[in-house]
Amino acid sequence: MNQTKALKKQPFDADKWQKLYYRNQQQYIRHRLEAVKLLHQGNSRIEVCEQLGCSYDTLTCWLGKYLQGGLKALVSPIKHQKPSRLTPEQQQQLKEMILTQRPTDYGIERQMWTGAIISEVIAQRFEVQLKDSRIYELLHELGLSYQRAHRDYANANPKAQKVWVETIKKTSIPTSK
Repeated sequence: MNQTKALKKQPFDADKWQKLYYRNQQQYIRHRLEAVKLLHQGNSRIEVCEQLGCSYDTLTCWLGKYLQGGLKALVSPIKHQKPSRLTPEQQQQLKEMILTQRPTDYGIERQMWTGAIISEVIAQRFEVQLKDSRIYELLHELGLSYQRAHRDYANANPKAQKVWVETIKKTSIPTSK
């Protein structure tokens, strides 16, 4: 059976379509959804291609996805399988580095790891350039979570801290009203 006949036999859920359209902000996903809606409204494939500015083959591919998996298949994101620039051994070294060392160990005058700092250390150590966005994906792949940097008070020397607080209290000038 050809795709056009199969499309006419499949019911169209306008409410689900609307929810998916608003939930998915990416333009390429919205084009897919729009294409299926236009085809269900009786437009020909050529008319839909002209309206959306896509090729006939692309529209046929979208239609095939829709017929196999419904609207849910249309909103699945595009995933490109690119090989990682870091070897598995380098990735494990990176994980160990992040967990046990600080950026100062690599000549960076910061105490906390950030995406930009990790990227810089990877470039120094492995001679590989990675964008910050790829760093966060890599952290996820390594089972590490990214958190915003914050001050680490746990490493302070309690005795030195107490002396400093006492010094501040002694030298503070009372304000008059």
